[in-house]
Formats: sequence, C-alpha cells, structure tokens
Amino acid sequence: MSSLRIFSWNILHGGGARCEDILAAIKDSKAHIVTLQEFRHGKSMPIILDGLKELGLTTIYAPATRTARENSLIIATSLPMEAGVFPLPHSGQVHALKASIELSPLLSLNMIAVHFPQKRAQVPLFNALLDLPSEWLDGHSLLIGDFNCGIPLQDSDTKTFYATQMFQQLLQDGWRDAWRQRYPEAREFSWVSTRKSNGFRYDHALASERLNDLIIDVKYDHDVREKKYSDHSSMLMELDC
Repeated sequence: MSSLRIFSWNILHGGGARCEDILAAIKDSKAHIVTLQEFRHGKSMPIILDGLKELGLTTIYAPATRTARENSLIIATSLPMEAGVFPLPHSGQVHALKASIELSPLLSLNMIAVHFPQKRAQVPLFNALLDLPSEWLDGHSLLIGDFNCGIPLQDSDTKTFYATQMFQQLLQDGWRDAWRQRYPEAREFSWVSTRKSNGFRYDHALASERLNDLIIDVKYDHDVREKKYSDHSSMLMELDC
C-alpha cells in the first residue's frame, strides 16, 4: 500500500435520517481508516456498522455506553487492528479510543481518536494525552478527532477556548499540528456557530514527527457541514507509506 487515507468526522448522529449521507461521505473519502465521533448506539447503529462493512471497513471497534443517548466513538478500518477505550479505568460516556493499526508488515500506527467534552471536563483527557509514554512521540503516532479546543484567534474568531494551555503543551512536547504544518498562514473552521456565525477549528490531527514526515496532505471537507449532514466539517489525511 503506497497511499493510505484516514478520515475523521464528528457526525453528531442521533437518528437514522442521515445514515445514507454519512456513509456516502465515507465512501467518497476512499479511506482505509475511519473514526467517527458522537456516534450513538441507537436504532441507526446497525445501519452505520453494516454500511462500514460494505465499504470494506470490516474491523470495527465501537464500545457501548450505559445508555443509547450517550456519545461514543468508532474506529473502523480495512487493516488489522487492536483497540480499546482510552484512558482506563473508564466509566460513563466514551471520549477517546486507542488503537494499534498495522499499516504494513513493517509499519504500525498508534492512534488515539478523541471527542473532548466541554470546559473543565476536558482536563482529565488532556492530562492522559500529556502522560503518554515517550514511545508514542518516538514512533508513528496520531491524535485525531474533535478536540473542542485550539489556539485563540488562530483556530477561532474569538478568544474562547477553555484548555488552550494544555493543547499548546502537546505541541510544545513535540506533537505536530498536521494541517497547520502544511497551511501555516491559512484559517479554516470546522465548526461555525449558528447563533453568532463565529468559527472554530475544533477538529485536529496531531502527529508525531515520524508520522508527520509521511503525511502528504490534510484537508477539511466543509461541504458536509454546509449541507447540514453534521455541524462539523470532516477531515481527511493522506499518508505515503
């Protein structure tokens, strides 16, 4: 496999009406690895999971929550994978998944897919990411998903982020903002307030240095947000591996 695609999207998915649109967007991405945030184990769950399998993404990890109204995440791939909830011990809603995915016989990807909660509730997950062992930054590793955070006025129209210092600490520790590395002067927003029309780049891909060297491009698809399939834009990363 010379080119590999990773697709990430907060689908804000509570009902079955959008299943067809969600699966069509995933199909268009031609992704080998997909992570979906704000996935729920409701009536539409079998539709999404069966649709992923039909697209060839047959290795799926989608941990259940206590109730169908609580948010979870999915990682689905066509590649060999081992996955679990992050961090452990865990209770309540699922905010992150950890996976080891075999990209080739000689290359494995360590990935954590995230859906950060709001404000003070972000702190434990940030601390868990900051406490990852050094092997993560030394290897081919990726933190990807909805961080609900960023750098004020670079990743937003306003100064409103709760845990900016913790997000910036990840960057200072050596994680590379894969999109910003390729578009240092650009401003794109993956979520836009319907009330105030101000934008935020909540969705990020933070890569270790070794993985960043393999990244061909990272792009946002705002069309899925503008068509109201979700209130988030999707993100697609392409690797040369």
